Amino acid sequence: MLVVDRLSKTYPPASGALRLVVRTAAEEPVNALKDVSFEVKAGEIVGLVGANGAGKTTLFRIIAGLLEPTGGSVTIDGQDISKRRKEAIQQLGLVLEGARGVYKRLTGLENLVFFGVMQGLTRDEAASRAVELLERLGLADRDRRAFGYSAGMRVRLALARSLIADPSLLLLDEPTRSLDPAASLDAMRLVLELASQGRAVLLATHRLDEVREFCDRVVVLEQGRLTHVGTPATTDFKAVFGAET
Repeated sequence: MLVVDRLSKTYPPASGALRLVVRTAAEEPVNALKDVSFEVKAGEIVGLVGANGAGKTTLFRIIAGLLEPTGGSVTIDGQDISKRRKEAIQQLGLVLEGARGVYKRLTGLENLVFFGVMQGLTRDEAASRAVELLERLGLADRDRRAFGYSAGMRVRLALARSLIADPSLLLLDEPTRSLDPAASLDAMRLVLELASQGRAVLLATHRLDEVREFCDRVVVLEQGRLTHVGTPATTDFKAVFGAET
């Protein structure tokens, strides 16, 4: 489903007049990703872990088509994202940290219809799909403006938004970061259900309890390099995050 092949990304330092307007702490090129390769199969949840600055955000942005790699390739459902970006992105659902990516002054239904149309559905198709998803995710009787949603409800709405075009791959960037333990467990059970329906899931998280309980495999990034791919049982999390893990 998702194939990341020898992916690299280098950020050059600002030069010339750009140095006056670009904030950067680096005077030399920064190698954010270095020859990273792994796969996520249909029906599989893969946890992406690493300390802050390991390259997780850069990797997510490249997979989502928001950033061009320096080298290597990303293929989603057989479509190379650099060559067939539109077709590849249509197979992708993205949930950002803190349930960002929804308009708080629109209702849940209005959000889903808007994003459905943006992803190529007709308005009627988007409305029908939105009603189905709100019912499925337990939001059907809570259709009010999103700023009135609890944190857990906003995560559910963000998941609904990611599913509006029925994607085969979900990218989840710390979706439970701001949730209490009960809401986190509820959200992760929902992710498990989505994977059981055949979707591939790449989950970036610092919550190792979620990785251990819900992930089939683990991908570890350290300073832009892939240092380990394995199951949660074979992953030395202390080596990644320190003795307090």
